[in-house]
Amino acid sequence: MSKAGFAVVMMFVFSGCQTVTPPNVAQMVDPPQAAVNAGATFFALINQERSARGLRSLSANAGLAAAARDHAQDMVSNNYFSHDGRNGSSFSQRARAAGYTCAAAENIAFGQTSEAEVMTEWMNSSGHRRNILLSDARDYGLGRVGNMWVLMMGRGC
Repeated sequence: MSKAGFAVVMMFVFSGCQTVTPPNVAQMVDPPQAAVNAGATFFALINQERSARGLRSLSANAGLAAAARDHAQDMVSNNYFSHDGRNGSSFSQRARAAGYTCAAAENIAFGQTSEAEVMTEWMNSSGHRRNILLSDARDYGLGRVGNMWVLMMGRGC
C-alpha cells in the first residue's frame, strides 16, 4: 500500500477515537524537519471548496495553527496517531490552551506530501469533508510536521 493509500485520515465529530500507531512513523518523518504552518496554497484550497458551496471563506488563525502544529509535533515525537493527545487532551482543550475558545472540529492525516494531496484526501472522506464545510466555521489552523497533518476548525466566538 502506498503512503497516500495508507493516508490514515481520521476525524472527530463528537465521538472518541482510538489511538492508532501508524507503521514506520519514525521512518516516514524527517526528524530534523521543523513544523511548518499552512501556506497560501492551503488557504486557497480550503476557501475554494467552501466558496463552491456558497459558504463563507475562513480566516487563518494563529492560535488554532499553533495548537494544530503542536499536536502534529507531539504525534511525531511520540510515534502515535490520534485525536487524543498523549496527555489525554482533546482538540478543544488544546485550542483553548492556545487562546482559542470555540474549536469546532479537527481532521488529522498521515502520509500526504503536499497541501493539495491532504486536501484531496480530506474532501474524499465524508466526515472530513463535513468538518471542512461546517457552515458556522469562521477560522482554521493547519499544522504540519513532516507528513503528519492536523487541521483545526473554529467558530470564531
